[in-house]
Amino acid sequence: MKVKICGQTSLHDCEISIAHGADYLGVVVGVEWSARSQSVETALPMFDKFRKNTFLLTFNHNVDGKYIDMLEQLNPYAIQLTGAETPSIIERTRRKTSRPIFKSIHLKAEGSKEGLGYGNPVRAIKAMSDYLSAGVDGFVLDTAIKGMYGGTGVKNDWGIAETIIAAFDEPIFIAGGIDPSNAREASVIPGIYGIDLASGVEKKEKGVKSEKKITSLFNAIKNTL
Repeated sequence: MKVKICGQTSLHDCEISIAHGADYLGVVVGVEWSARSQSVETALPMFDKFRKNTFLLTFNHNVDGKYIDMLEQLNPYAIQLTGAETPSIIERTRRKTSRPIFKSIHLKAEGSKEGLGYGNPVRAIKAMSDYLSAGVDGFVLDTAIKGMYGGTGVKNDWGIAETIIAAFDEPIFIAGGIDPSNAREASVIPGIYGIDLASGVEKKEKGVKSEKKITSLFNAIKNTL
């Protein structure tokens, strides 16, 4: 079971995350609505030091010269597309890079029947199958709420997530509202590839990681790794 700590905003926090046992890091670049978003210039030191571990997260980018330049400059281990990118966007991205491509799939918040995200696993599975045909290598099941697609700190329905995960052999992370208090429960969802956290291991300020919470996280899940 892998651990990905996302929303990294400093080299110091990346170092803490890896030192305590994180397998992967995630850095958001060029996403205006995200408080954790970085520019290429501020993200580059994190990718330079931890390239083999680090996902580049983008949101609804056009696959144009600017995007390709960003990929070449940052040279991430993997790309995570976090918006409403279509299978055709995946196909165009796939033609431009051999890096692993992960697609965020947004589920409704736990207990919510309205609003953004999938509440029906059948629809999610169909969409994910289309993404696989277009060239995706894996997925992140995350939570969408009004104005935010990921990084919400809000849990989704893990029963629905388990049904989705059971339909695929590809690597699937679970994200959304995971913190040291429930990480062990998330980590033993059958078939899960890994857990993905951001706000659950942060201080009050978004993007600033808490070493105390990261330590608590790994103490909670140490028997599942």
